[in-house]
Amino acid sequence: MREAPTFCLTAVDFYGFGQTPAPTYPVDLQYYVDGVVALMRHYNMEDVTVVAHSFGARVAIRLATQCDRVKGLVLVGAAGLKPRRGFRYYCRLARARWYALWGMPRPKGSPDYEALSGAMRRTFVNIIHTYQDAEVARITCPVLLVWGTLDTETPMYMLRRFQRLLPQSRTVLLEGCGHFCFAEQPARFDALVKEYANNL
Repeated sequence: MREAPTFCLTAVDFYGFGQTPAPTYPVDLQYYVDGVVALMRHYNMEDVTVVAHSFGARVAIRLATQCDRVKGLVLVGAAGLKPRRGFRYYCRLARARWYALWGMPRPKGSPDYEALSGAMRRTFVNIIHTYQDAEVARITCPVLLVWGTLDTETPMYMLRRFQRLLPQSRTVLLEGCGHFCFAEQPARFDALVKEYANNL
């Protein structure tokens, strides 16, 4: 019987997240990618399976197109594709521009934006307006897509677009879960990632 391999797990604390200080000036997506590549080189990581959720998936997508140390990706509720924009979005945008034109206090942004301050606000804007559809189509390593069926942050239409851009990918749906599906069904998620990594 084949013995299951042992994995070394490294949790990356991005700049401005957790205990890692935020940059003192606005940065872009490439800044985060370069930071992860530097970490891989420092620890001599090879054949890396990258597990990434939401914002982290943006970094992982570009990482997979630039770094040959990436062996496979697990993208969970992944962001990075250009979202659908409805009438309300364009109304909010027009209102914000009108307020700016007349020097009025700006209307509130998204909860994620409002939770930030300083350079991280500009960084947030830089990154959410970076659309990676073309980058996703260039990924050549194996990809596992894991999605909660009730995800409203990265809805199911985004999963279907990932599937079209990555026709060789595998998809697992976690029924009844939202954007943080890995935390809602941790045992199943852990088993999925281990099985996937074992078979790369």
